[in-house]
Amino acid sequence: MWSYTLLFVLQIFTFAPTVSGDGSVTAKLHHPVTLTCDSRCSGVLKWTLFNKPGSVLAQCDQTSCRSGEGFNISHDQYLKGNPHLTITAADYSTRGLYTCLCDDKDVCNVRLLIETLEMTRVIAPGEPIDMYLPLTDLVDVKFTPSDAVQPSNLQICTVDKEKIQCRPDYKERASLLNTLQIKDGDVSDSGNYTIEDIVNDETLVIVTVHVREPCPDLKQQEGVPVLVVVLILMLLLVVAVLVFVLVVGYVMHVRLRRENQQLREKAENNGLSLLQQNGNSVH
Repeated sequence: MWSYTLLFVLQIFTFAPTVSGDGSVTAKLHHPVTLTCDSRCSGVLKWTLFNKPGSVLAQCDQTSCRSGEGFNISHDQYLKGNPHLTITAADYSTRGLYTCLCDDKDVCNVRLLIETLEMTRVIAPGEPIDMYLPLTDLVDVKFTPSDAVQPSNLQICTVDKEKIQCRPDYKERASLLNTLQIKDGDVSDSGNYTIEDIVNDETLVIVTVHVREPCPDLKQQEGVPVLVVVLILMLLLVVAVLVFVLVVGYVMHVRLRRENQQLREKAENNGLSLLQQNGNSVH
């Protein structure tokens, strides 16, 4: 009896894999990521998605390993008890809970998350606010204004594939292309816009928007050249008037001199004529 019990216990410690427990890993979008699992398996090891247990992503046995497109697993690591699964390019379609099984028994569960994208937009008043949507399968768009007086994390739109539903004050401004666009950006639109995956309860993108406010100093600086131009034009006008007055005065002066000279010459001629007449009358 004791010998059978001891043999059963030895079989458990020899052949049963060690369960690593649940965990999660966050990957950068379109970057490779490795799902770790430290469990020695002497039988057939498989990696599957929890919600698709019949779809085998990678599989190993004592002789070899094989994996599907976009997935890699090392046979050497499998033999060492480290059957890690590498995803060559993580994206939103690869998110989810992955299960590692040894002879169809769970040994590891790892959830893959995608790192939240953070973007910054700086626009002028009146320009549209564009928010990148990495996917449109039921996502919420929420707004936290820079002005702390206004409510935070306010849901402004919900996108479900090609359908869009927005609050009344955003309904006329929002449109859906490859991005969610809010027209006529205003200073009050400055803040953080959060795009959340409703189904998986994940934050996909945070877009920080700064709408530039017109600066009074800039307006004054823009007004200085106009004032200078006006002053220059006025100065040129004054100079033109002075030149005109001087030219007219000079012309009048020349004309008067000419007329005076003509009068003197005429007077002299008249005087000579009188003298000649008087001389003749004496003779």
